[in-house]
Amino acid sequence: MLAFPVHPRYSRMLLAAQEYGCVHQACLVAALTQGRDLLLRGGGKEVRDDRGDLLGEQASSDFWILMRAWNFALKNQFRVDACRRLGIHAVTAKQVGPLFEQFLRIAKDEKLDTAMREVKDEALQKCILIGFSDRVGRRLDQGTLRCELVHGRRGVLARESVVQQSQLFVAAEIREIGGRDNEVNTILSLATAIEADWLKELFPDDLKSEVHVQFDAQARRVMAAELLRFRDLALAAKRVDPPPADAAARLLAQEINAGRMPLPHWDHPVEQWLLRLRLLCEHCPELQLPPITDEDKQHLIEQLCHGAVSYKEIKEREVKPLVMSWLSPAQRALLDKHAPERLTLANGRTPKVSYEPGANPHIALRIQELYDVTQTPRIALGRVPVVVHILTPGMKAIQVTQDLANFWREHYPKIKSELQRKYPKHEWR
Repeated sequence: MLAFPVHPRYSRMLLAAQEYGCVHQACLVAALTQGRDLLLRGGGKEVRDDRGDLLGEQASSDFWILMRAWNFALKNQFRVDACRRLGIHAVTAKQVGPLFEQFLRIAKDEKLDTAMREVKDEALQKCILIGFSDRVGRRLDQGTLRCELVHGRRGVLARESVVQQSQLFVAAEIREIGGRDNEVNTILSLATAIEADWLKELFPDDLKSEVHVQFDAQARRVMAAELLRFRDLALAAKRVDPPPADAAARLLAQEINAGRMPLPHWDHPVEQWLLRLRLLCEHCPELQLPPITDEDKQHLIEQLCHGAVSYKEIKEREVKPLVMSWLSPAQRALLDKHAPERLTLANGRTPKVSYEPGANPHIALRIQELYDVTQTPRIALGRVPVVVHILTPGMKAIQVTQDLANFWREHYPKIKSELQRKYPKHEWR
């Protein structure tokens, strides 16, 4: 490769040409690309028409057009008038000849077979692919010239390229040109059409098949496809139905956790159960109850989603039995005892306890329902006082306290007469 005074990509192409019996043609390809562009851009409709008539508009490589253009210039002794007719740069064309001879001479010295012979286009196309495998590209759609390259790059196939009907190609030249608003456009030119089977043949270790799973937000379902990749470039995709169960459950759970797919049965009672467990884990570590972390919550939702691929399938699934299965029966008994749903007060009342994140739990009762309750109730082995919301008979709060004894002693006597006047039909002690 070092023997040739060209970029290593072209050197590699020339060595590959020995295997495919097309060293002579490969030397011309290399020579055509070392100086200025052989074909002038623009030139008007007449030049384009004459170029199409004499050089052809269809080919499996832009190099073939350059080779035909150079042979046309050679046959016409590089005359400026003849070259101008096809938009050929006459001086550049004339400079190709000595370079071509130099490459042939070096190839011969390196013991390569430089004999001129008829070869199929495919042979030279494979040689170009071998030299430019880091520039394999794929058309993104038929409506535009947008392309995707290996290594995550994007670009646009040159408008003058003759391989616009090919899905896969290699680009020997990549130019970045400035556009509007300081935008940089990547133009891919000197393209050569290739086949996916050639990649399997020449670079088997660089081809990987993998299942790609993603969530379709519009359809609210998980989709999967088996992707054939050359390095990191997707070559083909085949739908996989149903998608892998674990991956589908994970994606559905992520959407639920993000709040984009609410579960009707992940309701207030479920959240209360989780808050009760969190409170005991925090205040009573000796009970050794396992906390539910954010990661654990994700795993629980994944279990709920397992076997489903769409929101429709999971929307009405029951949640609470699954969440409660986090604890054993004995652990659930500890939870019910030390962080109960309802408290039993000294007067026999059983108000519902409301748990809140970052705050003490509370109960709310009318003042008559608190008669004979003189001490603030406590839970979690007596370590957490329950906040009492004391209400009027009309269900309006008149006091929020964690000290019932002080309320009865200090506050109740002051408000009793006022409440008696306002609610004369109720019992007042």
